Formats: sequence, structure tokens, C-alpha cells
Amino acid sequence: MRVVSVATSAVVLLFLLVAGGFAQDTGDLPQIVDEAGNPLPNAVVSLEKLNLGGIGQWVLIRGRDRNKPVLLVLHGGPGASMMPWVDLFHTTELESSFVVVHWDQRGAGKSFSSGLTTEDLDIASYVDDTLELADLLRRRFGKNRILLTGVSWGSALGFLTLQRDSSPFHAFIATSERVDWRRSQTLGYEWVKAEAEKAGDQEALERLAAIEPFDPADFGDIVVKNELLDTFGGGDIHTEGLWDAYQDYATSGQSPYYTPAEVGNYPQGLEFSHRAVVQQALDYNLFEDFPKSPIPVHFIMGMEDHQTPVSLVEDYAAELDAPDKSLTIVQSAGHDVPFDAPLAWAKALIRIAGETAEQH
Repeated sequence: MRVVSVATSAVVLLFLLVAGGFAQDTGDLPQIVDEAGNPLPNAVVSLEKLNLGGIGQWVLIRGRDRNKPVLLVLHGGPGASMMPWVDLFHTTELESSFVVVHWDQRGAGKSFSSGLTTEDLDIASYVDDTLELADLLRRRFGKNRILLTGVSWGSALGFLTLQRDSSPFHAFIATSERVDWRRSQTLGYEWVKAEAEKAGDQEALERLAAIEPFDPADFGDIVVKNELLDTFGGGDIHTEGLWDAYQDYATSGQSPYYTPAEVGNYPQGLEFSHRAVVQQALDYNLFEDFPKSPIPVHFIMGMEDHQTPVSLVEDYAAELDAPDKSLTIVQSAGHDVPFDAPLAWAKALIRIAGETAEQH
């Protein structure tokens, strides 16, 4: 197995903000243009509502050349759509190399509806939706297979999809993979406790003492642990101030892909999705459930991620039987690698896609 360590700059793409309205049709979306500012004739820019599994769900498609490989991105959470911030973390390299598809899964972001029930958010339905969307994309862009990538929960959804059917995909690229729900939660708790003891942070230690013994299946315990992971730089975002900037961008109406109402509904969809899905995922364990893959599997991890610890991914990747596999470790990045290190994430995806193409 190849292990790649990638250094990343602390420079944040905060100034590539797109002003403008809240359009839902392609003409009002940020276009992909050449150096003279002219729209590229073979580019694809589309924001569409599809019917997947009988539920309306939104996809955003962006690419400089519609003939490039299709990359389906599964967001995390559950319920944590990446779509509002696409113009902050998409790089020119990413859109030059792929037709990138972002999908707001059922219950998340633009796809949230107050009419949904917890029964609508069963994990089997997410897998059904993933395969249905993959098939639609293959037919639309004339591809036998596409590339699949997922971040955090999206990475888990990717593996669950491969268990059902891997045939639509060239390879799977897992970012911020949890591997084993209970072990990863416990490792995160142990890390943050050690950091609090090292810092002599009595308030943090008291909060941790209040949830001892830590239960990796208890939602309240996990919330406390995650909040303290963020405090000590081992959580979602490692770059100081970045998440505040991302939130300001969305809430101030700068995202061209979301209406103000959709921005307002985002937290509700996140909470609803999280509570509906997490209880179904408590026994998630790739060591037991997915020891062998029929297609290449690659991992991208943030070195500062203690939500989904690198050590656990290293152990699993070493054991996984797959036609090809690799682990890319991005320095100075937390759990949300695409936000923390967008250029490093894009370059890793491009490199892996190139290696996969060479093998076919």
C-alpha cells in the first residue's frame, strides 16, 4: 500500500467569494470561463432537482469539460451538505479534471423537507439513492463507470454502497473515514482527555469527567467530546477562524446555490438527519463488514483529525484486500479536509484518478 504525506498551505480561499443572487437555473449560476471571461463551450454548470427514491433531491454539477471523468461526491454529516460552499473549496484543478457532482442527500440542505419522516432516512434508502444517481450520471455522460468519493458519513455511505454493488464505479476514494464507529469515538475521547490534561484545562476536564465512563453510543457524550475536539484543534476544522468565515459566507447570502430559506433550514436538516441515521450506524465496522473490495479503494485523511483518527485508517488500510489501495495524509488538516486543505484534497483526487486510469 502506498502512503503519501502532503503538506498544505495555511492560505484559505476566503476571497474567492461569488456575489449575487439565489438563482436556481443555470444561467444565473457562476459560469466556468476562459481567461478572457468567455463561457467554455464544453463546460457543464447545472443545479437540478431530481427524483431519487421517490424524494426530490438536489444536485450541483460543475466541470470545464463534460467529457472528463465524472466524480460523485458524497457529503458528510449525516445532513452536512457541502453545496453552499462549493465556490470556496472547488479549485480550478478540480473542475478541469472532473465533472464534479455534489448531491444534497435526502433530508440534507436543499433536499430537506418538513414532510420527511425518520423512516424515510433509513440507511438502505441512502444506498438505493446513491446507486440510482450513479446510474443516471453514467447514462447522462455516457460513462461505463464513474469515480465515487465520500467525506466522513459520505465515506461510510460509499462503503455501504460498495457492499451492495461496486460495478458502477472505477474506484472509491474515502476521505475522513471512520472505519469503526465505537473505536473511533473512544480514540477521540482518549485524545481530547490527554490534551486537556496536558493543558491543565480544568473546565474541559470537568466536562469530560461528567460523561465518564464515555459511551460511544450516547449522543450526549459524543456531543461533548466533539465540542472539545474542536476546542483543542482535533475536530472538524483545524485552520483557526475558517469555520466562522464559512458560516458568515452562507448566512450573509453569498452562496449562489442556496436561497435564504434553504440556508435557514440547513441546521434543521443537519439535526434531523443526524438523529435519524446515527442510531442505525452504531455497529459500523469495516474490519468485520468489508475486509475485501472488488475495486480500488484509496484514503485521504487529515493529520489533525481526531474525529476519525488516522491510526485506525492505517490499520484498516493495511488489512483491506483490494486491487489497489493508498493512504494520503494531509498535514495541518482536520476532519473536513476539503474545507481545511482544498488544494491538497483536489490534487490527491486528481492523482488517484490518474493512477486508476493507468490501470484500465
